[in-house]
Amino acid sequence: MRIFNLGFCATLLLSAIAAAQPRRDLVVGMVQFPPDMHPNITNTSIKDYIANTSRRPMTGFSASGQVICLLCTEVPTLANGRAKIITRTDGSTGMEVRFTLKPDLFWGDGKPVSAGDVAFAFTVSQSFTPSPTVDAIDALDATTIRVTMKRVAYDFDRFGSAYAVPLPEHIEGPIFRAASDPLDYGRKSEINRHPDNPGLWFGPYRVADFRPNEQITLLPNPHWKGSKPHFDKITMRLVENTAALQANLLAGDVDIVAPGNLGITLDQINGLAKTATDKFDIEFIPAVTSYEHLALKLENPLLHDKRVRQAIAMAIDRKTIIAKLFEGRLQIADSFMHPSLANYDPAVRSYPYDPKAARALLATAGFKPGPDGILLSPTGERFSLEITSTAGNRSRELVEQVLQTMFKSVGIDLAVKNVPPRVFFGEVVRRREFTGLAMFQSDPPMDWVPIPYFHSRFIPSAANNFSGVNYSGIANPDLDAALDAALGELDPTKRKTLWKTILDIAADEQAEINLFFATSAVVAPKWMTGVRNLDRFGTPTLWVEDWRVK
Repeated sequence: MRIFNLGFCATLLLSAIAAAQPRRDLVVGMVQFPPDMHPNITNTSIKDYIANTSRRPMTGFSASGQVICLLCTEVPTLANGRAKIITRTDGSTGMEVRFTLKPDLFWGDGKPVSAGDVAFAFTVSQSFTPSPTVDAIDALDATTIRVTMKRVAYDFDRFGSAYAVPLPEHIEGPIFRAASDPLDYGRKSEINRHPDNPGLWFGPYRVADFRPNEQITLLPNPHWKGSKPHFDKITMRLVENTAALQANLLAGDVDIVAPGNLGITLDQINGLAKTATDKFDIEFIPAVTSYEHLALKLENPLLHDKRVRQAIAMAIDRKTIIAKLFEGRLQIADSFMHPSLANYDPAVRSYPYDPKAARALLATAGFKPGPDGILLSPTGERFSLEITSTAGNRSRELVEQVLQTMFKSVGIDLAVKNVPPRVFFGEVVRRREFTGLAMFQSDPPMDWVPIPYFHSRFIPSAANNFSGVNYSGIANPDLDAALDAALGELDPTKRKTLWKTILDIAADEQAEINLFFATSAVVAPKWMTGVRNLDRFGTPTLWVEDWRVK
């Protein structure tokens, strides 16, 4: 007579049923955490990555670089009448552009997203960083927005800036109007104080729990009318160093990692591609806009002379860094513009590795060897610089070690002072608190004029609430003029000529030393699909509703 352990059998049955159930929760690991979730207060890649699950800009880009609607019904053009050139009241030439919101957009509390929410977002953004091109945004009716531009601008059809992300006027409006100044509003904003308020979000997900420097929990927005999100809960979890994040990934404590420098490093992914393809699908994707670079603090007397900055560029063996640290998967960035893009100039000045020429140029600039081999400036100051980046990023830490050796070979002492990512992006670069070099990745749009990066009016300061991203502090009148002219030129051929001037001046100044274009990688568990979208350009969370179990 056989005796069955019914409890044991029941346990096995329940385990089998559980194993057969589709996964409903997803844990995303990341090594950075946003200082806040407000679209106008800080500008960081990690905030965009998370926030795109819960809110969207008006427009985006296809994989081929075409402007596409995300919130609007039709991309404005001069031909379809949604854009037109106007004469402004002061006699200058400007533009009017009309966008119509899709009718099925709703905040998480059920209220419709309105044109008034977009107009309000512009009002808020102006208090932080006044737009150089947009004069006003008005709600003509519940869904129609009129953008009045101060000037003609070729990129009138894209509306991806912070002021194009609707803000819930019914929640944030009274707080903004009662605030004494922008910083007071930032402190009192519901987005910062109670980000779990459903009415703040209108994407496929909403923020349900926000634990600073720990994790963010996302739940589906019941009022989202687009493709239904597959996962019942997404947890964005901070793991503050890349080694620990990889261990969490391999152990199954996180299911997927954020892309690029938000997650594990390229050398770690190279390792996974050799040892863990039974667990993960791994696809390497060379970037055409994301690039790693050094911002040089131009107020530092040691870095005033552009010959010094040019010499530093020649002291860096980027080819060896790419080969030894990244298995050759990156591309040298001779410019911040990728060679595959239409406005790239193949004749742009580059700085190949040449330590002998670097030493000679430093001598021309008045630097002489000191008793310990480190150069002395023309005023007798020891040539010692500090480099700052994100602590816990193994690849960056290795690059810094290599740079220390390369700099020393030309007589420059380089000290490393890294800080946690939230401090680096929230304070060090935002407030320009670094003293020498800051190393980080920039992720500009596919088609852009780099006014926020290089124009003098975008140097972060108290006057603009530290909202600019010209972290080096370059202020070149000729560069400013070329940037402004390129933005206003509708003719692509004439604009390319202006781009040549921009690239030439940037290469000559070397206020930012470009290192290499990033290679991103999609590392997804075998059971998951939808993270890569071959038709779209941008952060994968822009199509998070397509993420699902195979």
